[in-house]
Amino acid sequence: MDPVKACSIKLNDGRLMPMLGFGTSAPGEVAKSNVEEAVKTAINVGYRHIDSAYLYLNEDEIGRAIWKKNADGTVKREDIFYTSKVWGTFFRPELVQTGLDTSPRKLGLSYVNLYLIHFPAALKPGEELFPKDKDGEIIFDTVDFGATWEAVEKCKDSGLTKSIGVSNFSCRQLEMILNKPGLKYKPVCNQVECHPYLNQSKLLEFCKPKDIVLTAYAALGSDSRKEWVNKNTPALLKDPVLKAIAEKHRCSPAQVALSFQLQWGGVVALAKSFNEKRIQENFQVFDFLVTPEDMETLDGLNKNIRCFADPRAWAIPRRGQAPHLRGAGTEVAPAGSRDRSRTCGEPASHLRGAGTEVAPAGSRGRSHACAAPRRNPWAAWGEVQSQKLGKQTEPSCLAPVGSPASPSQPASPMSVRARERTPAASPELARALLQSVSVLEPGFHDSQPPDDHPAPRRASNPQAEERRPLPPEPRMRRRPPRTRF
Repeated sequence: MDPVKACSIKLNDGRLMPMLGFGTSAPGEVAKSNVEEAVKTAINVGYRHIDSAYLYLNEDEIGRAIWKKNADGTVKREDIFYTSKVWGTFFRPELVQTGLDTSPRKLGLSYVNLYLIHFPAALKPGEELFPKDKDGEIIFDTVDFGATWEAVEKCKDSGLTKSIGVSNFSCRQLEMILNKPGLKYKPVCNQVECHPYLNQSKLLEFCKPKDIVLTAYAALGSDSRKEWVNKNTPALLKDPVLKAIAEKHRCSPAQVALSFQLQWGGVVALAKSFNEKRIQENFQVFDFLVTPEDMETLDGLNKNIRCFADPRAWAIPRRGQAPHLRGAGTEVAPAGSRDRSRTCGEPASHLRGAGTEVAPAGSRGRSHACAAPRRNPWAAWGEVQSQKLGKQTEPSCLAPVGSPASPSQPASPMSVRARERTPAASPELARALLQSVSVLEPGFHDSQPPDDHPAPRRASNPQAEERRPLPPEPRMRRRPPRTRF
């Protein structure tokens, strides 16, 4: 039997996806020619799953590598499983196919095997990857990602892609796609950051019964893109526990980290390297098995932290930039609050990314619920847009039996693993979030006035105003947000 097919997983549309893929996101200092050579080396070693995206700006080089290996007889086109992703500037339904057309054209291919929505948020269409206003703030677009998904479905019907899925989606956002009226195809996978420090147990628990494969990027805790990386994140491959298990099995820490994904619930892992020796080493992950005891130990390394924290990607939209975010269900705890159960949503924008479902720190089982941190604006945006699809039942993942969000004990609607534990936000972050969404969280009492400075009062007698103290400003009650459909 073909070893690649033997190490593949069946998607919900019947197609096979190799469980070990080669990631191609490269830091700016890596030359384009190095990307091409790395892909050729990966194909020579045995990789057949190549993951890229419009955002990576290297599909020309990847296409040349694939065609050169096809020309020398190493692989046929049907042997390669190629993944690309639609970027936020192509989220308008009329632009989705345009975004997809660029990938096969650059690659010299007639189709891609898998096409993903890269993030659950739309950006202003145009040439810039991260469009910004004069103040340097990200400019978002008011596009319902449900409409984007319909356009992606049409790309599958047209044959431009064989399978379709999403990336960086939370379980609630997945529910919104799955519950969408007129849904034709459900996502075959959800690609998110996943590694022993961020084990994504609740997201995996949610996806598995729905036949949605979890794909792990940054499976090695990659720190190659310095400008995208949270500098406070410890280096995964230097973890003493990981290194001890690697010594026990006479392999590298990277191989152990990859085995953790492949052996635990059939997670597809993406290994990225531009070093020939490490590319070969990473592919040898099928030559050994990590013991169940060591798997439990690795699961206990979960710290609910992520590697990628690109400030461009996780920028908080201002009120004027994204008016559709007002009252968007982005609920924020008071500045300095340590009551994490009162917040809901995705991680803090300066620390986390979207689509993360995280078990408690130190968890030894992928079945624990966790408290919900502050919302990621990408996730908030996507959830608001999906509400335009019509009234829907509350997602089943939001209150599993025995969880803190069970009916007998109401909790935040995002109290399961589409959310991470996050350190308490600074007052500045809380104010920024409040300014962007104009919504109060349940429990954020009206008796607490906003921190914003009041506008100066016009004095009829300036000298008299200076002599007598100003009366306290009236406490303004915020209107509850309307439900948007």
